[in-house]
Amino acid sequence: MATESTKMSLSDLFASCTVLSANIKLNAEKISRYGLELPAYTNELDADVQEADRLNKEQERLKSELKSKTAELDLLKAKLQQSYALGKKTVKLAEPQINWVAYGIADKR
Repeated sequence: MATESTKMSLSDLFASCTVLSANIKLNAEKISRYGLELPAYTNELDADVQEADRLNKEQERLKSELKSKTAELDLLKAKLQQSYALGKKTVKLAEPQINWVAYGIADKR
């Protein structure tokens, strides 16, 4: 298992796998003598890099959407809190404390 200091970033891993695959293909005769099933290995490696890249892009898009939806929800939550505070204040002025519970207000003055 790689230590924290030797772990590659995803983009570095993509680049390293691409270079590795390309050079294995260039030296297929020499490399295949050592038990690596070529071109199956390089085809699978290339396909995995493409799939990982696609998933990474999708994940980044979803993160962006999540940030946008979180900001939208935060604005609506702030509006709801203001509306609730106004309604609660109005009920407290209009009704005696004994009736506050009917409005969902559990305050004690």
